[in-house]
Amino acid sequence: MTGRLDGDDWQLRGFLGDEWRWHLDKPWDAPGWMPARVPGSVLDDLWRAGEIPDPYVARNTLAAEWVWQRAWVYRRRISSPGDGNAVLRFDGVDHAATVCLDGDVVAAHEGMFVPFEVDVTDALADGAEHLLAVVVHPAPANEPQVGETHRVSVHKSRMGYGWDFCPRLVHQGVWRPVTLTAWRHARLVDVSVGTMLAEDLATGSVEVVAEVEGVADAGLRVTVADGDTVVASSVEDVRVDGRSRVRSTLPVERPRLWWPNGAGEQPLYRVGVELSVPGVAPGASGTERYVGFRHLAGLPHEPAVNGERMFVKGWNWVPLDALYGVPRPEKLDHLLRLAKEANVNLLRVWGGGLIETPGFYDRCDRLGLLVWQEFAMSSSGFASVPSDAPGFVDLMVRDAHAIVPPLRHHPSLAMWCGGNELAGPEGPLDDTTPVLGALRDVVRELDPGRAWLPTSPSPHDDHGPWEHQGVNEHQRCYDAGTTPLHSEFGVEGMTNPRTLDAVVPAGSRWPADRDNPVYAHLGAWWNNAPLVRASFGGRLHDLDTLGRASRFLQADGLRYAVEANRRRAPRCGGTLPWQFDESYPNAWCTAAVDHRGDPKPAYHAVRRAYSRHHVSAAFERQAWAGESAFAARVWACLDAAGPATVTARLVDVWGMPLADRTWTVDLPAGEARQLGELTADLTVSGSDVVVLDLSLDAGDGGQRNRYLFSRTDDLAPLLDLPPATVDVEARHGSDSTRIRARHVDGPAALGLVFADGRRYDAPGWAVFSDNWLDLLPGESAAVDVRWRAAGDERLLSLDGWNVTVPDVR
Repeated sequence: MTGRLDGDDWQLRGFLGDEWRWHLDKPWDAPGWMPARVPGSVLDDLWRAGEIPDPYVARNTLAAEWVWQRAWVYRRRISSPGDGNAVLRFDGVDHAATVCLDGDVVAAHEGMFVPFEVDVTDALADGAEHLLAVVVHPAPANEPQVGETHRVSVHKSRMGYGWDFCPRLVHQGVWRPVTLTAWRHARLVDVSVGTMLAEDLATGSVEVVAEVEGVADAGLRVTVADGDTVVASSVEDVRVDGRSRVRSTLPVERPRLWWPNGAGEQPLYRVGVELSVPGVAPGASGTERYVGFRHLAGLPHEPAVNGERMFVKGWNWVPLDALYGVPRPEKLDHLLRLAKEANVNLLRVWGGGLIETPGFYDRCDRLGLLVWQEFAMSSSGFASVPSDAPGFVDLMVRDAHAIVPPLRHHPSLAMWCGGNELAGPEGPLDDTTPVLGALRDVVRELDPGRAWLPTSPSPHDDHGPWEHQGVNEHQRCYDAGTTPLHSEFGVEGMTNPRTLDAVVPAGSRWPADRDNPVYAHLGAWWNNAPLVRASFGGRLHDLDTLGRASRFLQADGLRYAVEANRRRAPRCGGTLPWQFDESYPNAWCTAAVDHRGDPKPAYHAVRRAYSRHHVSAAFERQAWAGESAFAARVWACLDAAGPATVTARLVDVWGMPLADRTWTVDLPAGEARQLGELTADLTVSGSDVVVLDLSLDAGDGGQRNRYLFSRTDDLAPLLDLPPATVDVEARHGSDSTRIRARHVDGPAALGLVFADGRRYDAPGWAVFSDNWLDLLPGESAAVDVRWRAAGDERLLSLDGWNVTVPDVR
């Protein structure tokens, strides 16, 4: 019998030094204790209790930097859930803990990624109520982003010690579930499940490694089921005497194949494991795992899944919150669904963050999102070689032995990586680095067949740049790329208006550059206000216009970078922008989805670039001052081979055509082809802004792609567009809204962005089927909105370069 100790039945109190030893057995109603919850985070509990200001606003994190210097005691009342033996299990305490019962120390542990158990049989034998206390000790010393990696001596998320997208918010807490289990005779301590699929894809097998404990003659039953149909089963007689491991391998003939998002379905098989003791009904203990059968090869830069080459349409993932101990299942589900809907097939879990949670992997299994999981090691500003001290290497090996087996059953797990940007004077490190070689050996032993990469970048993948290169340099930078896999790069931009209003107090919103201490705190590394102003002729003098311009450059620049990589397929195996989500609500950041979970225009731009059928353009510049002739090279790529018709046309904002071309071609699968060049005389344009409009029709689907250009030195003409009139109609259903936007009058309506118009703290999200749109004269567009985990309120807004529409109800 297992009881979860999660929830709000906990108290919390902080102490300096060892003063906590005097307070463990104080009465439950003793003064000084505050409500707490597990799993959770100390900082979150203090915020909810009013002990620290909202850490997500302004510079309030500075008022919380005392917290991690203290020990924090979590306590609650417990009693035995049944007869026999009793075991407390902690799935994760961040970072070091002492466990006490009724004031007596019963266990000590260190390591946030390593579960541990405490035998409390004797202590709970009387059946009475007892006081459990978990002392979370002060956070260990660690390196912020600008430091030296060799000084890192713990395996803990470094992001919270201060990073370019996260202020100093060092995490502490009981951050994963706690359970109390009563058992008699024998029990399953742990189960690890792995799968094998032959290269001919016709034969698979499931391997179960069960760790058992007790003294009994027992039976270990394993079943593999496809839905309600059992496709394999076995029963083994087991003599349990102490602790031991039992292995069982079951063949599965012609399994249904698991495919990444966009390539096929994701069938999952349920593996049930039950340890039964005669006379004890229904069984001593049992558990289940879900597995999938797929064959991966060629990672990271030449990936093939089930024998078919795959172009990586990826993104870099960071923890969904700096206070990562607080469960946020709805937000996690929302973000991963956004990734799926953006045609993503692989997420790189960055090495400065977490070994991700079981819920993350479960969702990735079901959504078809492959995962590149890095151990929690990362580069530093001055030296990026990890320690070779035997104690540190041994620590990482011990952690890896606990981390790897519970994850090996996930079909989404594509590869293990030693860490982020680990490098020396001669370049990226390899397995001759002691800790990386040791981690490789653990992976090969415990998860054989899974791909391994010592670090990223490597000889197979590249990182950078992370900033917009300028309106007349950005395109040339990315068109010159040669990397086999572009695994980290980005473009910075301001957050969405609703988030900005929530995290930057009204009196601190201008100026929005690094001279403002609030903006310097909320993403100074990515505050590129000078470049944005220069790109628009130095004319951005208010927050709304600066924000719109910044988000435009981020979306347009990131779109072009992704497309440039895709144009090199198959010589380039894929592209993973930095970064998908955001752990903390910055004013400026490289994230495509803000901390609240609302996509920025950059999300929609990359989503289009990841379309199954894609048409794009390569060009030398965006601002064409001094040039009378426009030129762009038109490319197309299909995920599945077939015929396609591609049309390219250049028009001014009044819809006057300047040039057009059409190509009818047969395209191979996954290989980008240059179709030809579109040229035009810019001197005949009726406006300083011109639009390149591309469309692709492949019979089974199509795509449209548009680019904006200026005839001047910069993008300032976007600020001078005459107003356009757009009629917007919304029809609401119970959990969806259909928007129809129709251009009525004036020049093209450019840069239209629909947004959730509700208050910042409203529940759930508005999820748009399309966004960041341009409407040429006479055009209309339909956008579907799904209200995910939201209440009954429905309110939308619309903004653009030359359009302002009242809130849409």
